[in-house]
Amino acid sequence: MKGRVFDLQRCCVHDGPGIRTTVFLAGCPLRCAWCHNPEAFSGDTARSIESREVLNEVLEDRAFYEATGGGLTVSGGEPLLQPAFVRELLTLARAAGLHTCVQTSGAVDEGSLLAVLDVVDLLQFDLKHADPARHEVLTGKKNERIFSNAALAAARAKQVDFRVPIVPGLTDEPESLERTAAFVRSLGTRALHLVPYQRTYLGKYARLGLEARCANVAPPTDEALVAHRALLSRHGVDAVVVA
Repeated sequence: MKGRVFDLQRCCVHDGPGIRTTVFLAGCPLRCAWCHNPEAFSGDTARSIESREVLNEVLEDRAFYEATGGGLTVSGGEPLLQPAFVRELLTLARAAGLHTCVQTSGAVDEGSLLAVLDVVDLLQFDLKHADPARHEVLTGKKNERIFSNAALAAARAKQVDFRVPIVPGLTDEPESLERTAAFVRSLGTRALHLVPYQRTYLGKYARLGLEARCANVAPPTDEALVAHRALLSRHGVDAVVVA
């Protein structure tokens, strides 16, 4: 089976445990104001490639995975827009003894999520904003389906890490963080991963002739991240900042 892959990055250390290879799939239903991978939107830079060929590239770094507990991460865009390909790739990876991870926005139909839950070791699931109207302004879609899929993942996935992008002035309002804390507690978890906004992606927009909506947004300060963690702790959630 072939998938539309726009990048494959080796020696990643922030996309799951250990050293990993991250495969980026084209296509996304969202248009997040801070999106770091705008090349996923149109898929013009993607190549059509078979799952076995992708795995063969990933396995070139098997020694690193074995030494660090790493493996394969599938990201995007939104990888679950290609659920059959992702399922086949993850199945092959697990048969080869690799740890598997999928990064998702959850903005897909329930069937696409269910298609991978039994073959993924770790699901990294983004909760971008708790308010549906604000979520629509920031991403182009409301969040009801996302939160519904988050509950499904929490109930059925082997392991789910819920993540919140921290974009100053956009996603870090105390009310949204508090509502997100209450939501993840309702799912039986007390952990959140905070992903600070960075500006390293902005050159991509210039090369693609696109406008970066967050070009003037500065990354969160260390003091702000400490304050966010303290707020979440007061609401019963342990927050970890992802480097």
